[in-house]
Order: sequence, then structure tokens, then C-alpha cells
Amino acid sequence: MADVFSGLGEEEISTRLKGALDLTQLRDPQGNGVEFELDEDHLNTNQEEPEISNVTTFDKNQVASNICALSDNEDEDEDENESGGEYLTEMQRLERRMKKLEDSDITPAKDCGVLKQRKTLGVGSVIPEGSLVKIHYNAYTDIGQAPYDSTRLRGEEYKVRLGKGQLIPGLEMAILTMRKHELSRFLVRPEYAYGEHGCPPRIPPGATLIFDVEIISFVDQEGVDDYYSLTPEERKARLTYANIEKVVKAENNEAKEYFEQKNYHKAFGKYKRAANILENYHLKSDEEEKQWSKQLLKVYVNSAICCHHIKHFGRCISYCNQAIKIDRTSIKAHYFKGKALHGMGKFDDAKESLRRARNLDPSNTMVSKALQALAKSIKDHELFEKDMYKKMFSRPTSATASENPSDTNQNQEKATQNSHGTCSEGFRAIVKEQLEKFQKDTSMTEMPFPQIPMTEAEIECILSTAAEMGMNVQSKGTGSSLRYEVYKKTAP
Repeated sequence: MADVFSGLGEEEISTRLKGALDLTQLRDPQGNGVEFELDEDHLNTNQEEPEISNVTTFDKNQVASNICALSDNEDEDEDENESGGEYLTEMQRLERRMKKLEDSDITPAKDCGVLKQRKTLGVGSVIPEGSLVKIHYNAYTDIGQAPYDSTRLRGEEYKVRLGKGQLIPGLEMAILTMRKHELSRFLVRPEYAYGEHGCPPRIPPGATLIFDVEIISFVDQEGVDDYYSLTPEERKARLTYANIEKVVKAENNEAKEYFEQKNYHKAFGKYKRAANILENYHLKSDEEEKQWSKQLLKVYVNSAICCHHIKHFGRCISYCNQAIKIDRTSIKAHYFKGKALHGMGKFDDAKESLRRARNLDPSNTMVSKALQALAKSIKDHELFEKDMYKKMFSRPTSATASENPSDTNQNQEKATQNSHGTCSEGFRAIVKEQLEKFQKDTSMTEMPFPQIPMTEAEIECILSTAAEMGMNVQSKGTGSSLRYEVYKKTAP
């Protein structure tokens, strides 16, 4: 497991390996051992970091709530009667109780090496081999002890691909009997765990282990390894649409999990892979094309939604356009295209897309709200344009003629300076006010300035004010069509 050596209490020196170890090979007494290479970069940085005991990072009440206890449902008197007066350890009592449960022995050899006690029923099908699973677990060496390893204390779920040697055999065997949302306890004897040598100091020699495992979710990975192991030519020659559909489904399910966690960048990466798989498939029949189009439409729309969340509005529009090519009646594609165009300050195009979405579904409240928000942005932009015109004409100029020729020349010089070297304070104030509003508006990444004639000084005012606020300005067009747009700096 990822942190199988990270427990509570002892201070240890540890470093990373460059690659994962196969625990099955590591435990094989007849094997030739396992070669591994240290991650020297991490080793160097590790030497500079102060050692911190894990026990100090966890709340005492949280540790206490995860201490291993026998089930409250068991009859202690019955245990004592069956023991015949013989003293039993807590671990022996637990083993005796679990053996009495129906179908508790999950080992193929029926040697009681891994015993199961289901605490909460799961839903759906049993986890298939090779699945990508997400779990919570507590791992113990004895009753009444704090876990030597715990995802719950770390506050993060553990994600692992089954069948890759990343888990001890007993735990992998245990997970393969479970369903989504199931919570079960497993008693794993040393021959299915760390053997007679254990893994000191945390896991004693010959230790029987207890695992409390909860399945958060899983994704069936059937066909995924086969697909990625083939060259593009081999995929074209060997794979049917049914084959690639399994891979696409696996990628989509992973993407959905990331999306639900609001990890939109990773979700987009998975949807993008699914799109590439579908785009590279060579259709063989009309029926395949129907299924392909339906699946690709979903992937494009979901990709667009992810891009909208991470403010990659250009990509969002591109995926929406691809979705609309497949289905011109896709409400989501028109809706998110309109939202993205709004975010880029392209108000007229945004209005057109959102109106198309509304025509397809007049009662859609999300579309109605988007149109209302767009109308407000358009109104604000029009007011901003009017204010800019007013402030431009408030530049200080010579209001009266002077009889003194020297005064006239000075006034002309000031007027020239005002039109080229400076701009009015009113203009500067309205620019700053509008940029501050734009900066706070999380729905927009681009803001167009009104396409009106401006002096060099006023253009410089926009550029410098935007730079001070951490934004970029781009000029578009030439001559009378020249305009300026302000961009927020977004993450790649």
C-alpha cells in the first residue's frame, strides 16, 4: 500500500523509490529478490527536512476513535464458555468469532488465511479483477491498538489498481469480495500478509493483521491495459468498437470521479483521452457510427464543461462547436458556448448562442439566468463606454484666449501635453474602477474596452493600470478598427 510503512509513534528515516515494488515478488521465498533504485532527488531534499513524528500530526480524539475494537454485537460470555477456561487473547477471540460467520473464509484453499466480517452492505456488483479502486482503511496489528496505517487519519482516500502487486495478497483478495460502499473487517494471517519475518518495527514477525476497509468507488479497467499496449496499427486491425467502448467507459468513469471532487483539470485530461480514443477509431458500419456519435457527443460536452470550470473558454467553445456538429439540438453545447463567449467579453455572440439554447428549451432556468447575467454585463459595458466618452472630453484645455502671445504658446503646449503625455484624472479613475470590477468578476477572463478614439496617453493609462493589477492587454485590429482587450492571467 502507498503508506504501509507510515504509522503512528516511531520516528523513521525514509525515502522514495524511483519505481513501485511488486510485493508478491518481494515476499516470494523462492524468487531472486527485487531490484530497486532510490530517488536521489528526494533523498537529497529529505536530508534537509526536519524529522517530524506522525503522532504529532493527528488529533488525539481522532486517533482514539480509530482504535481497533471488537464488535459490540458479540456475546463475551459465549466466548468464555467455548474456550473451556483456556485464556484467549483478543485476537484469538476475534478469529474464533469470525470463523463462526457464514462464508467468512474467502481464501480459495479454505485455510482460514483471510476471514471476512461484513459490517455494512454494499451496492451493485462485486469488484472485478484489475479494477481501479478507491478505499478508506485502517490497518491494525492487534485489538485495542491505534492503526499502524490509516487513510482516515491522513484524511485522504487511497486509490490503487488491483492486480499490479501494490497490495499484500490478503488485502487484494479481500477487496475482490466487496461492493461499492461496503464496509467490512478482514483478519489476514501472516502467510497472506508479511510472512514470518513481518516488517519491523511496525509489523512484528509472524503478525496477523486486521483491516477495516470501506469501498468508496471503483472503475472496471477491463480492456484498458490491452488497448494501451497496442500500436495504432494493431488497434486498427484487432479492436472492435465493443473493445474501445470498454476503454472509453473506464476513462469516462475516472473523469466523472475527478469531476465530482471538483478536480476539473484531471477530469478534463481523462475526457480528452476518451475523445482521442473515439476520434482515432475507424468505423466499420452504420450501427457503429450511431453508437460512436452518441458517445463522442457526451465526451465533447463533458470536456467543454470541464474547460468552462477551469476558465479555458477558448477550448470550451471549440468542444461545444464539435458537439454541435454532431447534434445541433444539444442544449448543453449551446448553453456552455454562450457562457464561454460571455466570459470572453463577446457579448453579441454569447447572446446568439444562449438564445438558441432557450429556443430549444424555453423553460430551462439555467439558460434564463445566463441570459439575465449577460444582459447585465451588456448594460454595464454600455455605461462604461458612456463614462469613458465623458471623461475623455474632461481633459483640461485653454478655455479662453490670451492677448499675450507667450501665454497662447504656453496654453498650446499644455494642450499638446494633455493630449499625448497625460490623461484626465477622471479617465484614469473610470479605467481603474472598471478594471477592479472585472478583476472581481469570476465569470469573465477577458474584457473588451469600448472601440472609441483614444490618445496615446489614455492608451498608456489602460496598459499601466492593467499591468499594476496583474493583467495583460492585447490590441486587435488596425486603423479605425483597432481595439483593446484586457486578459486575466489564468493557470495553464
